[in-house]
Amino acid sequence: MSIRKFSCIILCMSCAAPLWAARVYRCPQADGGISFQQQACAAEGRLIETGEAQAVWSALRPEEKRLYESYRERDRERQLRKRQARRQTARMEKADERACFLKRQRLDSVNARLRRGYKAGQGEALRRKRDQYEEYLRRFCR
Repeated sequence: MSIRKFSCIILCMSCAAPLWAARVYRCPQADGGISFQQQACAAEGRLIETGEAQAVWSALRPEEKRLYESYRERDRERQLRKRQARRQTARMEKADERACFLKRQRLDSVNARLRRGYKAGQGEALRRKRDQYEEYLRRFCR
């Protein structure tokens, strides 16, 4: 048999296997129970559409089980990291809002102090603080 014929046979088998494995029959039993099987029922059974064939029809080998579990663990860890990142982002946004709120309060306090009056040596320091708070709000707050 040539390599070309052999590869054609393998290709045909791999294409036909999913169609065969996707057929599941729901069959009533004599004792009132129900069984699910891959062959047509002798009595009045019905075909259940399962979509694509799944590899779980046969038992997995130990190496395959370990690989499958490692994939599941990796997916769980990925989901956990995503949740943690969302929480961290929300926490940071909340902290940013609080920082902006506090800076606005301090700016209002400095402006009130400038309007109310101050000692001769405090004027320059108050104006510098006011400028710093305004710059912070302009750069980091909405």
